[in-house]
Amino acid sequence: MKTILIADDDVAILALLAYTFESADFSVSLVENGKQALELATKQGFDLILLDMMMPELSGLAVTKKLRETGNFTPIIILTARDDDELKITGINSGVDDYLDKTTPQREIVARANALIRRNQTYQKSECADFGSLKIDLNQKMVSLADEQLSLSKREFNLLIFLVKNRDKIVSREAILTEFWGQTQDYETRVVDVTVSNLRKKLHNQFITTKRGFGYQFNENYTKTN
Repeated sequence: MKTILIADDDVAILALLAYTFESADFSVSLVENGKQALELATKQGFDLILLDMMMPELSGLAVTKKLRETGNFTPIIILTARDDDELKITGINSGVDDYLDKTTPQREIVARANALIRRNQTYQKSECADFGSLKIDLNQKMVSLADEQLSLSKREFNLLIFLVKNRDKIVSREAILTEFWGQTQDYETRVVDVTVSNLRKKLHNQFITTKRGFGYQFNENYTKTN
């Protein structure tokens, strides 16, 4: 049975989400603030964590940041009443996997949760990869370049793995959006551009080529010359 941790200080929303996920065959753990969420997520493993953005003690974003800093890569969805694209971009680049409005239909929330769990399980089953100076340890979620360990966000790490797995073809921005979000929104399109740019810098402008008008491709022999 899949497990989920849900944190929200609104007991009515908490009860509704609990009923929704239990009806979808999830084992549900409930807490009412960010501090409790962080403590439970640190002690116990979950398939997914669902956090309210604004909570007492710690916000959903603060909980995410602290978990990612400890190497916890459990998929995280944040529910928010704020329609703020810049906030969403900041959060996703900090380790949030998805943002959903609190008005999102319950069955869509479950569908997005299941999609994230499936993708996370796929990455966990992967093995190590070696591309000369670039080495990727899928189990430890570590990447090194010329024997120097790189500090990648979860989003950057998963994007790199996605490109590596599809290195025999050009990957479009739409394919990246479908892989990580399941649908296209304006802020998500911008996130792809920002994430690719950040990842390239950390790879010293190596390995990722741009096929203008088509997308991106992993090339172990590529080095930007200009």
